[in-house]
Amino acid sequence: MPFILRDDGSYDHQLNRFFRSCPTMGVRSLNSLRAYARDIVVWMRFLGERRNGKSLWQADRDDVTAFHHARRLSKPPYRISAASWNRAVAALDKLYRWARDENLVADLPFTYRQSWVRSAPDGPRQAVAANCAREPGARKGNMRFVDLERYMLFRDVGLRGRLPDGREDPYWRGRHGERNALFAEFLITTGLRLQEASSLLLGELPHHKLSDPSIRSVPYRLAAATAKGGRGRDIRLPVRLLAQLHDYARIERENAVSKRGGRAPPSNARPILATPTGRRSLRVSNGDREAVVSVDRLSPTERARLIDADTFAPLSLWLTETGRPMTMPAWEAVFMRASARCHALGVEIDVTPHMLRHAFAVHMLALLLREQVKYAASGDAGQTGSVYRRLIGDPLLKLQRLMGHSRIESTYIYLDHLDESQAIIDVAVEQWGLDLAPEKAA
Repeated sequence: MPFILRDDGSYDHQLNRFFRSCPTMGVRSLNSLRAYARDIVVWMRFLGERRNGKSLWQADRDDVTAFHHARRLSKPPYRISAASWNRAVAALDKLYRWARDENLVADLPFTYRQSWVRSAPDGPRQAVAANCAREPGARKGNMRFVDLERYMLFRDVGLRGRLPDGREDPYWRGRHGERNALFAEFLITTGLRLQEASSLLLGELPHHKLSDPSIRSVPYRLAAATAKGGRGRDIRLPVRLLAQLHDYARIERENAVSKRGGRAPPSNARPILATPTGRRSLRVSNGDREAVVSVDRLSPTERARLIDADTFAPLSLWLTETGRPMTMPAWEAVFMRASARCHALGVEIDVTPHMLRHAFAVHMLALLLREQVKYAASGDAGQTGSVYRRLIGDPLLKLQRLMGHSRIESTYIYLDHLDESQAIIDVAVEQWGLDLAPEKAA
């Protein structure tokens, strides 16, 4: 949970009460909270430096107008995008609406336009207040992804420490190349968010030794408490990747745990002593009281504090060299250093953990579309409406479930990044017409 300090280092109780209230207002993602905090800090600095030292609760509409001019109409090096501006407006709008409910401000510093919409075609009309400070021209679905060829180059050069031609780099001194490369593989293979992937517990890994060699992937239930919006979902873990995860846990992770030497965590670490009682449950000790807790209810922060009650080893899957859980900022730093290494070797690649999620979505959607094209061309498709619904709707719905999107509109953006999507659809439509031609002639 982020918090903001004043310039003199003091703690603003009213402002930070807002952050503690955010989870009850639908803002639960740690990344969203951090983004809110950054946008509010920029707004506070603007009020203090450019608006005669105004406090957060003294801002009015003239201040918003001046803020828009400074952020969106300034010279290009200082100008932010419309999407970034709208994100800041969303954060401030939620802050001031909360402040009005808490009687901290009498009026909101924004102007609103009221419109009437229907939630359903035959439903009643409802009044919706739209913030006029938002810019309608902001690009929707502002996302970056990396193609598979460049991803593998980033993985081998940036994370594993090889040279661009594939040879070993004699000057490479990285000690966690295989762990970092495996984590990147985990992200791009599953489409998980950084928070979801980094908070995985060792005991949650499914068994990878299967009696049926034809099984290539196994289901894995993502814990709701680690997912964005508290929406758990089912994903697929390839058996190949699962075997690599178990190898990492058995070798590199065990080496990191052994370096701790069974030492108890320091008293200020606030550990949670736990004993695994199954793949999805833990027996948690709290003083003289013990209780069996489902891992689905444990937040990422709580997971990072879980310590085996017998060995004092962390229960997190991903550990540092000294046996501590890897944090989200630590993984972001890993990707930044890997990107910097690529640039130093003449490879112009910048990759973030979230770009691998987008890469998964784009390539998975292409594969799902191809499978539907094959189905449509097989002659077993059935009615025309069913074919086209399967051709477009089924892949998007499947991808929506895999990605954990609450709205299908969030999944549509990946269609715009499929270079071949229109060609695939054209081929499907043409093939369907050819299949129907003999029937029409008869």
